[in-house]
Parts: sequence; C-alpha cells; structure tokens
Amino acid sequence: MFRQKRTRGEQAFNVFNHILLLGIALLCLLPYITIISKSISDNAYVVSGQIGLWPKGFHLNAYQVLLSGSNFRTAFMNSVYITVLGTLLTVFFTAVVGYAAAKQDLPGRKAINLLYIFTMLFNGGIIPTYLVIKETGLINNLFVLFIPSLVTAFNLIVVRSYFESLPPALEESARIDGAGNLRILFKIILPISLPSLATIAIFSAVGIWNNYMGPLMYLTKKDVQVLPLFLQNIVSSADGANMESTAGMDAIASETFRAAAIVVSTLPILMIYPFLQRFFVQGMTLGAVKQ
Repeated sequence: MFRQKRTRGEQAFNVFNHILLLGIALLCLLPYITIISKSISDNAYVVSGQIGLWPKGFHLNAYQVLLSGSNFRTAFMNSVYITVLGTLLTVFFTAVVGYAAAKQDLPGRKAINLLYIFTMLFNGGIIPTYLVIKETGLINNLFVLFIPSLVTAFNLIVVRSYFESLPPALEESARIDGAGNLRILFKIILPISLPSLATIAIFSAVGIWNNYMGPLMYLTKKDVQVLPLFLQNIVSSADGANMESTAGMDAIASETFRAAAIVVSTLPILMIYPFLQRFFVQGMTLGAVKQ
C-alpha cells in the first residue's frame, strides 16, 4: 500500500504538536528537577533560595543521613512489602472475579455487576468503615491498606471488558480437550491477558504506595509506619524531629533533607513504570474493543 504524502499544513501541525507536548512535559518535570537539585546542593545555597534547576555545592550528605535512619528503613520496607503483596493479591482476585463476571451464563451476573458498580457511587463513610476495620482486628495491621480494596469496581470493569473481548473459540477448544474453568483461566486466559493485568497492577501499586489517608487512620505504631506518613512527618517538621538522632543531621538543612526523602520515596514507582508502560497502554485500549 502507498502511504499518502502529508501536506505542508499537516507537517507544520505535527511539529507544533510535538513542540507543545514537549513543553508540557518539561513543565511537569520542573518541580521534580528542582527537588533533586535541592537534595544534592550545599545547605547555604538551599537556605538562601539560590537553587533552581541546577545544583550548587554538590554533596550527598542528606541521602547518607536519610538511608542510615532506622525510621526511614522501617517505613520503606513496610511500603515495599504491602505494595508488592497487595498488588499481587489485587491482580489475582480481580482476575478471578473478572473472569466469572465476564461469563454470560453466570447466575445473577447482572446483580453482581450492579453491586460492584454501586460501590463507585456510594460508600459507607469514614466512621462506619473505621468501625468495621476495628472490629475485624486490622488496626495497626499492614494488611488493612489493601484488603478492603482487593477488588475495586474500576479494576473489575477493565479486566472484565478485556476478557469479554477475547474470542470464545479459545475456551471452546480448551473445553473440547477436557479443560475446566480453573485450567482455562490460569493456562489460557491469564497468559494472554498481560496488558489488562499490568494495567490494574500499575493502578494498584501506585495507589498502595501513595496511600496516605489509610495509614493516617489505621496505623499508629512506629513499627508499622509507611512512607507517606514518614514523608508527612518530615515535611511538617522544621528540623527533622521525627528522625532519631543521627550523626551529621545538624549539618543538613531541613529543606535539603525533605527533598532527599521525597526523591528516594518516588524513585521505586518511577523506575517500575517505564517497563510496564507498553502493557498499560494496550490494557486501556484493547479491553474496550469487542470483536
């Protein structure tokens, strides 16, 4: 097939779009670049407000002090633990429920789907939810940050739509060979559903990692502290008082220390997302197209 040649107007329009999108991307990156510059700059320049996009007086003292603190290590490891475990469980249970909800012959299918969609419009409120969490013994338990949201309505819709878009012949041929529902799900459906599963994995991981209201309400002990609470204490403290006394702390400006804490806390998600971006785009588009 011959590719139609673009007119000068179309070429100019594409150039304009690229320049505009590049400018918007740079504007979005400016705050993060400034934070990185502050975290590796000399205290005198940071306190005097001379730091912009380029660091001055390069050093890594803030990172050394931050990573040597047991409070930060505890919060970081707790966040990693609940994010990894919560994401895996969310993907598993959402896939299982989504596979069942995609079945046209499932008894009560419409009622089940309506009940899940209902949760997108209404909820029980903060106080009733807290009382339920308390009665189930999940206060000061890290599992409270992902168990109540293992299967959300949005994730279910994404997975269910993707499963419904798959050719029925896949299951029919497997059933002819004697495969049951579980074998079809784990051997056939899930391996070809990586885009949709990666999509809800990203949503789940980012949501759990950045969850602030949950830890604020349900976690009060230091041994179950997570990064959002740690960062809140750092940002609201003028002198890093939530950190235990650490050698070198007095020589670091509080703003430099806060910047280092923000950078370290956001790096894990920033490092993972590029590897899942391809699946993320596919999962958001393919599940909405039916054959």
